[in-house]
Amino acid sequence: MTKYLLFDLDGTLLPLDTDQFVPSYIKSITRYFSRLLEPSFFAQQLMASSYAMINNLDPEHTNEQKFMNDFFAKIGRDQAELFPLFQDYYERHYQEVRQIVRPSPLARQLVEAALKRGMRVVLATNPVFPREAIEQRMQWAGIADLPWELVTTYEDAHFCKPNSEYYAEILERLGAKPQECLHIGNDMEEDLAATDIGIRVVMVDDCLISSPKRSLSTCHFSGSLASVAQWMENNRELAD
Repeated sequence: MTKYLLFDLDGTLLPLDTDQFVPSYIKSITRYFSRLLEPSFFAQQLMASSYAMINNLDPEHTNEQKFMNDFFAKIGRDQAELFPLFQDYYERHYQEVRQIVRPSPLARQLVEAALKRGMRVVLATNPVFPREAIEQRMQWAGIADLPWELVTTYEDAHFCKPNSEYYAEILERLGAKPQECLHIGNDMEEDLAATDIGIRVVMVDDCLISSPKRSLSTCHFSGSLASVAQWMENNRELAD
């Protein structure tokens, strides 16, 4: 029986085009910091430090610590000076990128259906953003008020997708076994990485991100968000 249902956020419960969303976000945060740092330099280092965080598998540091340590060392500015500005940006200006997303009522229906069947739900979004940004995107998707067992953010996660260590950490925090979990995502490289440790994966293909490294043949089921909702409704292996 499936006890835990893990949901990706971006492109899964919150339909969006990553090729539009990421540039919009970079433009927004770069504009905010332009009075202090040269825009192209800031944008380049923001992305470089994000990749450094993703590739850093040190279990002793959170993703936030990994990003901040790399970023501030490279830009040569004091963290105490700029860190409050990052907080201010996410609290007051991050919502500028909301125009890129295309919320669907199916997202809430899908999560509520899982809860009604007795499953515990996890928002297994890639923890490359602070909690404030993730909670805002949850609000845009209409799912922020649901009883999430766990939401992965960069303040408390130690690994990122597509590293299997990210999924192993979720299992550890839940005290769960791989066979007790089902993960629903849309990024073949990031979300199918869960299969490496034995977690079944369902792929939503409305905003599918393909990868030459992965094959849909390894997923448990694939289809639109609507067809995934129907599949869950009819699938008795997900019984109460």
